[in-house]
Amino acid sequence: MRRPFIGYSILAVFTLVLVGLTAWNAWHENIVLSLIFLPFIPILVFILVRVYREASTAKDSYPLFSSKSFYDFLAAALGAIFTYIVSVYAGVGPVIASGLAGVLAAIFIRPYAVPIFCGSFLGMCNPEFLQIQHLIGASVLVGVVFVLTKDVFNGYGGKLGTIALSAAVITGFLCRCDFLAGSAYSGFETLALILASVIGALATFVISIRLGKGPVFASGIVGVLAGVVLPLVWNDFGIELAVAVFGASFVGMSSKDRLLDERFIALAGIMFGFIYVYSAPYFGGAGGKLGTIAFASAMMMAGVRIISGKVSAFVFSE
Repeated sequence: MRRPFIGYSILAVFTLVLVGLTAWNAWHENIVLSLIFLPFIPILVFILVRVYREASTAKDSYPLFSSKSFYDFLAAALGAIFTYIVSVYAGVGPVIASGLAGVLAAIFIRPYAVPIFCGSFLGMCNPEFLQIQHLIGASVLVGVVFVLTKDVFNGYGGKLGTIALSAAVITGFLCRCDFLAGSAYSGFETLALILASVIGALATFVISIRLGKGPVFASGIVGVLAGVVLPLVWNDFGIELAVAVFGASFVGMSSKDRLLDERFIALAGIMFGFIYVYSAPYFGGAGGKLGTIAFASAMMMAGVRIISGKVSAFVFSE
């Protein structure tokens, strides 16, 4: 379990940190909602333990030092740099830039669409957090972490973003970069963001699974459409809605083996919206945060699916 264990540890730690910070903030902001949220943390731990057991017997899908791993590494790194340049220097913003990277990769470079899309989430970093020289360094790290995590957590939407967040946060720490301040949302804005999250998750799942277009293309096209349309309709808050839609689209990238159908996707979308709102003070400006929120949400609802299935089986067997 050498390489799988390293990759597992990186993703598990960053997920638990973000969820823990979210719970802490929710406790101080809305104790009722925080009490509803807290039981899902043990469910997340249940899935993490389950994945650990799977990883303990996993074999490397390819040698660490091989042409395949090098090309995956390179694709992730270049995806980050491409997205950052398009977002910052072309001025289209992170949502459209990352979505565009995913769509183009899925159409023209399909064998490397996944690592490119993974890197694109790092490229969503705010330039006030990571400047271009820092981003280039982080792009190397995101490629390394992608290779290390190749054989763990497959099928859970948001995994790619969590890889990107780990690279962004580690680079920010080493370069002493400051995270940006988070936003505070009104009750109406919170509900709107949660609704947008559900729509983004469901739309992506339908395009990916029901229409058979694949998760990268599905998430990418949802991101591009949200990034173009919503700011035109709702101005500044439309940008926030587009971010929520795109972030929740990573939930919709989950496989049917993890989140069975639209019911669990919708529930994970609601969870995404909740964590999105109450994690706002943390990791501001770091690319990959949206994916980490989606990753935690997908695992929580995968746990709900497994536990509810066992409870139903027990009840009907009596």
